[in-house]
Amino acid sequence: MKPIKKQIKETFLNVKLPEFDEQILNKKGNTIYMGTEKKSRKKKFIWLGSVCTAVFCLLVLGGGYYNNHYVIQNTIGIDVNPSLELKVNKQNEVREVVANNDDAKTVLQDMDLVGSDINVAVNALIGSMVQLGYLDDLSNSILISVDGKNSEALRVELLNNLNIGNDYSVVSQEISDNYSDLANEYNISEGKVQLINQVIANNPIHTFDELVGLSIHELNLLLGTSDNTRGSASEKAYIGRDNALAIALNHAGVTEADITYYNIEMDYDYVIVYEIEFYYNNVEYDYEINALTGDIIEYDRDGEYHSVNNNTSTGNNTTNNNTSNNSSNNNTTNNSNTTSTYIGKEKAQEIALNHAGLSSSEVRFDKVELDVDDNRTTYEIEFDYSYYEYEYEIDAYTGEILKSEVDR
Repeated sequence: MKPIKKQIKETFLNVKLPEFDEQILNKKGNTIYMGTEKKSRKKKFIWLGSVCTAVFCLLVLGGGYYNNHYVIQNTIGIDVNPSLELKVNKQNEVREVVANNDDAKTVLQDMDLVGSDINVAVNALIGSMVQLGYLDDLSNSILISVDGKNSEALRVELLNNLNIGNDYSVVSQEISDNYSDLANEYNISEGKVQLINQVIANNPIHTFDELVGLSIHELNLLLGTSDNTRGSASEKAYIGRDNALAIALNHAGVTEADITYYNIEMDYDYVIVYEIEFYYNNVEYDYEINALTGDIIEYDRDGEYHSVNNNTSTGNNTTNNNTSNNSSNNNTTNNSNTTSTYIGKEKAQEIALNHAGLSSSEVRFDKVELDVDDNRTTYEIEFDYSYYEYEYEIDAYTGEILKSEVDR
C-alpha cells in the first residue's frame, strides 16, 4: 500500500475539473449576468465538496491503516539470560525489536523480525537460544511478559503457539504495574522486576537486593508451582530432592519409613538450598541443605537450632547419628568463644531489632551475613527505618552486640 501522503497528493492531481461551455454562460460584453454566475459558483462548490469528501475519506482510511499497522499496542518481554523486547501492533506484527543486553544481541544474530507475526518471532528467538546453549536441560526456564492492551489474551495465544516440548519451563505473566524505575536502576527488564516481587510475596523474608542477581531459572525454582507456569524448572544441576532428604534423614538417624510427614522446598540463603521438614515421634526436624554440594547448612530439632560448618557436612555425611540434637562436635571454627553453635540469623535479627526498639514489620533488611574478623565470627546486620540506617555487629555464638550505629 502506498504511503498516505502520496495517496492524498495523487488524488488531488487526478481530480477531473468540470468543463465549462461558453454558450451556457450568458455574456453581454464583459458582463456576466448574476443568474449565470450563481450557476457557476454552484458547480464550483460541488467540485470543491467532492475533493474535500475524497480527502476526508483518505484521511479516515489512512488514519485507520496507520493505527492498525504502526501504533504499538503491546510489548512482549522474553527473558532467559538474554533479555529482549518485541513491540507489536494491533495485527500482532513485530514493529521493533529491542536487545536489552549483549547476550540478546548474540541471539538476534542477523534475524530481521520486523513485520513478522509475533508467534513466529517468539519461536524463532527461543529456537536461537536453544541452539546457542542459553537454554538446556540444566537451565530450562523462560520468562514471557506481556504489557499493553488485551495482554491476557495475547499471553494465552503466545503460550498456545509455542513450538517447544515439555523439557522447558515457561513462566508467563501480564505486567501489572509500571516498573521502569526499578528496571533502569538495576539494569534488568520490567518482567524480571515483577517476577522477583512475586517470589518475595510468596516468602517475605527475602529482599529485592538479595534476589536481583539470580537468574530467571533460579527465580523459577524459588517460585515453585504457579498457575502461570508451564512445565517444571529443571533441578538437574543440583543434588535433587531425594538425595537431600536422604542426607537429612541420615543425619537425624532415622529412615523414611520412620517419619510421618515430610516437605521439601527450594529456597535461597546466599546459595540455593533445599529446606526439609519432617516429623519423627512427634518431634519436628528442619534442615537446610546446600542444593549444589549437599552440605548441611543449618538444622533444627524441635526448636533447638544448630548451624553446621559447611566443610564437615556433605552428601557423604558420616556424622554420628546420635548427635542430631547436640551441638555440632565437628565444627572446627577457630573462634575464641567457648560455645560451638551459632545463634542463627533470625535470633541475630531479633537481638538487633530489640536493641533498636523496632519490629521486623517496620524495617527493611539490607544485609544479614556471617563474617569472620580476627578469628571472631559475627553477624553483620543492616536495616533501614524511616530515614535512618542501622548497622549491627553481633557475636554469632553468644549474641553479644559488638557494634551498633545509626546514620541518617
